[in-house]
Amino acid sequence: MFWRLLSTICSLTSCLNAVRVPGYDYFDDSYYYELKNLLEAPESLHGARGDHPREVNGWGPGLELGQVSGVSVDLEGRPVIFHRGPNVWNFKSFNATHHYQGEDGPIAEDPVLILNPDNGKVVRSWGGGRFLLPHGITVDHHGNTWLTDVALHQVFKFPAEAKAPDLTLGEAKVPGSDDTHLCKPTSVAVAKDGDFFVADGYCNSRILRFAPDGKLKEKFGHFGGEWSDSGLYVPHGVALDEARDTLCVADRENRRVVCIRAGLHHHTFGTPVRTLHPASRARVFDVAIHNGVLVGVSGTAEEGNAGGFTADLSSGEMLGEWGPLQGFRNPHAIAISGDGSALYVAEIGPNRIWKFTVGKTFLPTKM
Repeated sequence: MFWRLLSTICSLTSCLNAVRVPGYDYFDDSYYYELKNLLEAPESLHGARGDHPREVNGWGPGLELGQVSGVSVDLEGRPVIFHRGPNVWNFKSFNATHHYQGEDGPIAEDPVLILNPDNGKVVRSWGGGRFLLPHGITVDHHGNTWLTDVALHQVFKFPAEAKAPDLTLGEAKVPGSDDTHLCKPTSVAVAKDGDFFVADGYCNSRILRFAPDGKLKEKFGHFGGEWSDSGLYVPHGVALDEARDTLCVADRENRRVVCIRAGLHHHTFGTPVRTLHPASRARVFDVAIHNGVLVGVSGTAEEGNAGGFTADLSSGEMLGEWGPLQGFRNPHAIAISGDGSALYVAEIGPNRIWKFTVGKTFLPTKM
């Protein structure tokens, strides 16, 4: 559609010159990129709120990354990513009992990168020599960074600027399903009072709620299909809406988002709230929440359904689908800036990070 229209426009160059309107050579690439964006954006991107995330063209060029498994946003509005450097998760990485088989040692380079939100350049990095197969990252309301490592089967909490964690869950390289072990944990969501929730994960299909000191308080979920409200099949991401006392889980292989009570405000932890299904019915990899609006990423290019989606948590209404102009290939994680003005999506293969700007009608700043 775009190129047919552009051809028609270019055929009128002589008319444009006659009235002293700049011709084709006058406009730079960004002009035509924006025109193409406007003409080819499918209606599904616009959603019910009359707006949709718009990719920032050319943001973050030149980043050399391994598999980018996680993204969050810190208190200064900077995206923070977690990547695997030279280490790769493939079919040889684990045996049948989920023990890590990789011959590579800890990632020597820094796997945690803090980026400039304006241009995507690295501001600071840290964490070298500690991790094997990074997965999830969350920066909480107090500036702590929470990291999960599926090969170590552990969750770590790093205070701001700290070089060592002040809290570690799980036993290094020892998978398990009891109260003191984890098995390929994927993601963490943290409440303002310090309680936190761990998606555990690829093996155990459960959500664990902990006190700030790491004491296990409650458990939710079991291995099961979509016919069960509490059945999970790879809980791959978690997001918390404290105002609604709601914890939402990206139930990956069941191709849905399961939302339950977080138990923070006189509700019983684990009580079902609602279940959301992306229109594409694709596998859901991650979710994030801002003021009652849930965004998520799902699908892969190989399956033909990779994209972002948006939903209203209060009504359960699916508001629309969106993505970059060239499309996602393997979106793996998503994060929203604190002011709701930007979204960041991490992809594995290609290993990259996307930035999208967001209008106020899409993610309202007030409830």
